Amino acid sequence: MSEKVVGVDMGTGPSWAVRVTMEDGKVIGIKRRRELIQWPMAKYWDEPWNPVIGCEPVSPACDNCYARAAMVDRFGQSFEPHPSKKQTPPKKGVVFCGNLTDLFGDWVNAEDSIGFIRKTLECRDATFLYLTKRPANMMYDLREGWLFREFGGPGEDRLPELFSNHYFGFTAENQEWYEKRCADYCNGYPKIFNGWISAEPLLGPIDFDFPGMTPNPFKWVVVGAESGPNRRPCGLGWVESIVAQCQRAKVPVFVKQICLQDGRFTNKIEEFPPHLRIRQVPWAKEEA
Repeated sequence: MSEKVVGVDMGTGPSWAVRVTMEDGKVIGIKRRRELIQWPMAKYWDEPWNPVIGCEPVSPACDNCYARAAMVDRFGQSFEPHPSKKQTPPKKGVVFCGNLTDLFGDWVNAEDSIGFIRKTLECRDATFLYLTKRPANMMYDLREGWLFREFGGPGEDRLPELFSNHYFGFTAENQEWYEKRCADYCNGYPKIFNGWISAEPLLGPIDFDFPGMTPNPFKWVVVGAESGPNRRPCGLGWVESIVAQCQRAKVPVFVKQICLQDGRFTNKIEEFPPHLRIRQVPWAKEEA
């Protein structure tokens, strides 16, 4: 008896494998199932949306900010926070909201943050990823600043469906900043949200303590080494630990980029050790 993959869609979206089981030259079973590589590219989103451009440093993860380098060094533009011309979000695909800013930074007032989210709620054919290094602001804007005011009472039943295509997460570069931001995030976490963690740039080991969370608010973890000419080391064991924690907790994990044992940086998944060739996305739908 043997099994082989006869077709894998490795396009820009989630991949599926058609596995055929054969015995004595005859097909005795066909299965179509989700693979660990659901999204083969290192970039896990299709389009960015930046109604605001510019940011301010808040922790060590910001030291080699790629967005600042792109705007200032490559395009010669200011990175002081300012409104952009793109105030309408994309209506399809996976959209990273604020990859050139923090939409929950102190320079964005709560009403503006809420206004941005209200716009994305109108787009039901897209998946929206929000990421912050200031989760206390995020939670205030979502809970105290808007949700219970606008959807309190009977309207609260609509929230799980309304936010089903939205993911709200925070960056954690090491244990210290994970614990600080996780405390702020979970303190105000509305249970109807899809939470996620971006451990990129990963600057030290992190113990997520998933078993201590009831319920676990996190539906996804992205992990990656720092990139760029001034990148800091990322231990391969740190990445392996995060992958193992996610697998034990049944949390999808996306290994974006790593530093190999010889110190080389790579985001080419074919160069990863086999056990780290994992790029799962929570919006992929498994089929029988």
